[in-house]
Amino acid sequence: MIEGPRRSGHPGLLLLAAAAVAAVLTLACDRGDPPPSNPLDESRATGAAAPVPTGPAVFPPSPGASGTSTPGASATPAPDAASEAAREKAAARAIDAIAEWLGVPRTEFTIASIEVVAWPSACLGVARPEVACAQVVTPGERVTLRHRSGETYEVHLGPREAAAWQPRYEATRTIASVDLSTGIVTLQPLTGSDEMGTRHRSAPGSFVGGIKDLKAGDRVRIAAAPWPAANAGFGAIVWLVRTQ
Repeated sequence: MIEGPRRSGHPGLLLLAAAAVAAVLTLACDRGDPPPSNPLDESRATGAAAPVPTGPAVFPPSPGASGTSTPGASATPAPDAASEAAREKAAARAIDAIAEWLGVPRTEFTIASIEVVAWPSACLGVARPEVACAQVVTPGERVTLRHRSGETYEVHLGPREAAAWQPRYEATRTIASVDLSTGIVTLQPLTGSDEMGTRHRSAPGSFVGGIKDLKAGDRVRIAAAPWPAANAGFGAIVWLVRTQ
């Protein structure tokens, strides 16, 4: 006689076993949640990935730098109020100085450019004979001005209202004649080209050492700038010092 397979266990025990397996599966699913995280990490709460740093932040943005742009819009850096105020002050100082040195109204000048610089000495980049300068780096501005005649002038500024007149030409020349009534000094002509020219006139801001004592044949160191008039026929003396 062949016996069939025996059934072991009670039906109730099978139900209990199935329930236990379901409970284990449910517990395993519950444990699939991420572990507790830092409450300050907002990327986990929102589901967004934390941003990855791309480089150091720069503030204010450098000129020409741009972030997210809108089509048709242009990025214009906000003006630095302190820098603008400093530029306006430098412009006013330079115009006042050159107008006084040349003896013409300040309204005849406009600003061509202003450049912030560090002068190598207290002479503000203008080395004049017989003038000693403290050899210290001096902060200031280089201001280029335009006269209504079309001529340009350069004024060097420093701290505490210091200002210096940068000449256009400088050379060692020989005196031909001196006209004290007009303040015009005539130099002996050069053989070849002569950008400086031979006739130069003393202006209110000129430094001329002993012009009354000058005579033909004297050797001088002269620095000059254009006279503020079209076709004047002479330049403006910035300084003139006898070398012998």
